[in-house]
Amino acid sequence: MLHGLDFLADKKKKQKFFLGFLIAILSVSVVSLFLVSWLTDRENEETPAPVLPKLISISGVPDIESVYSAAARLELSVSSFEGLVKAAVMPHHTLIANQLAQKWNDLAGAATHPSVIVIIGAAHNNQGDALVQTTSEDYETDFGTIETDDDVVSKIVSDKAAVEDTDSFTNEHSIGTQLPFIAKLFPGVPIVPIIAKSNASESDARVLIDSLKQNLPENALVIFSLDFSHGLSTEEAFKKDAAVLSLLDSKDFQKISLLNETFLDSPFTLQSYLLWLENGLDSELVWHEHSGNITGNKNEPGTSYLIFFAKPHVSSLTITAVGDVMLSRAVGSKLKTVSVETAFSSARDVLDDSDLVFGNLESVLSTSMVESSKEIRFKADPARIDVLQYLGFTQVSVTNNHIGDYGRAAWDESIVYLNAGGVIPVGGYGNDGAPVFVEVENKRVVFLAFDTTIWKMDTATLGEIISPLNSQADIIIVSFHWGSEYQHLPNNQQIELAHSAIEAGADVIIGHHPHFLEGIEKYKDGLILYSLGNFIFDQFGEPENESVVARISWSGEEKSLELIPMRIENYFPRPVTEVEKTATLDSLASWSDVSLSEEIRSERIDW
Repeated sequence: MLHGLDFLADKKKKQKFFLGFLIAILSVSVVSLFLVSWLTDRENEETPAPVLPKLISISGVPDIESVYSAAARLELSVSSFEGLVKAAVMPHHTLIANQLAQKWNDLAGAATHPSVIVIIGAAHNNQGDALVQTTSEDYETDFGTIETDDDVVSKIVSDKAAVEDTDSFTNEHSIGTQLPFIAKLFPGVPIVPIIAKSNASESDARVLIDSLKQNLPENALVIFSLDFSHGLSTEEAFKKDAAVLSLLDSKDFQKISLLNETFLDSPFTLQSYLLWLENGLDSELVWHEHSGNITGNKNEPGTSYLIFFAKPHVSSLTITAVGDVMLSRAVGSKLKTVSVETAFSSARDVLDDSDLVFGNLESVLSTSMVESSKEIRFKADPARIDVLQYLGFTQVSVTNNHIGDYGRAAWDESIVYLNAGGVIPVGGYGNDGAPVFVEVENKRVVFLAFDTTIWKMDTATLGEIISPLNSQADIIIVSFHWGSEYQHLPNNQQIELAHSAIEAGADVIIGHHPHFLEGIEKYKDGLILYSLGNFIFDQFGEPENESVVARISWSGEEKSLELIPMRIENYFPRPVTEVEKTATLDSLASWSDVSLSEEIRSERIDW
């Protein structure tokens, strides 16, 4: 009996053991499940599921396939456009995909390596709520994803220059048409897309451009996506285009604001371009066409396309120099029978478009009645200041062998007339003239004038006068009345003085007095024009009437001389025939250093 009770007791113990064991297992399982669930929740909280980026599509841009096809054929090459391009106006119609491809290729070859490209264009359907819109979302193209520059977008949004509205950019062709070219030619460069509704104003454009100026890097490339005259025949469109070009030249923002789509599709974009040019850029029209000429349907309604490239402004300066100017004797008598305009209209055409015009005034302007014992003496009617004014002279040398023909009082009187007439005299009565300074095109130019036919001039004194001017001026021009009359070759004194002047810092030497042309020399960093001959004179003989106008230009680091042969006929300069030009240039080359022969015959010398 006891054995049976023991068995039952053991059985109950086993049941209790298994029950406890089962409960323990279940408890561990529940705890484990709880821990797994808790850890999973924590993990989900700390590492949210990745959100795939929303890519903006341009696949719906009409005929975008033609743009992809044109872009695919591109191979970046050297641009045919000279200079660094920092901005451009580019059309966005896919009709001209091939022409766009070529211009984009030119642009890529001429642009610096931009770290960001901004595209400003029209919101063609006036989509979105804001007048000016942008987006930080990336674009999907057949050549890969084009990212936006989120930092720049954020800044212009913060400046309230634009509002972010991604939906407005889907298939907007003012942006979309440009993207295949950017993806192909500027791989990896982010963009900043900006569009504006038709009622966006000039003030909106100013806010945007101010923000971009503050927030874009120096090497940014800015594209203004713009089409011109819409719905017109070729002839009608070109008339509208001429009006727009005129407004661009005059920078007439107000009238641009009033233009409708028969002129262009976005006044805001054109105004933005004009404002961006204020960043020190010069604009150049590089292509102008109408769809009618492309399709062959000139009388059908179409669209105009104008492409502008903008590059940094390069400071340029042009000084035009001529030979001896004598307004007395037979010249003065002739001017009593013909008008200044009749006598000098062709010469004026040559001297136009110069910042400064310089020559040697070989006759005083005076009413003096003092008799002179000199055999050859020159005194012109003070009214003949009108010749110098009409021709645009800004400075004239008043130091030569004729300044004393009627005494110091007549010379002093001449100086008064010149100053009153706005023609600055250079030089002194006794070779003691003070340097004459002039500011033009951000350059400080100084003129000096000396005479060696009456006064002695040694190289040491010359150096003492010129050397201090190097710290005061950017360009030093020295005029010499020197040499032997009626000679084509400079003498040793001329050469020695010219070389010394350049060694002291002079940039250009301009010679007068021989009444003949003399040779040209490049010496160190300077240019020497030993004699430019006569310009206005009453002498006889072919050499005395052979003249050259020297147009000297500084553009950035480049310096050049353009040679313009002329002839004096009936005392007044006129253009040459081709035969005369060839003869003059050949002769001038023969009197100059042989190394300059080809350059002289080409009418241009770089130094």
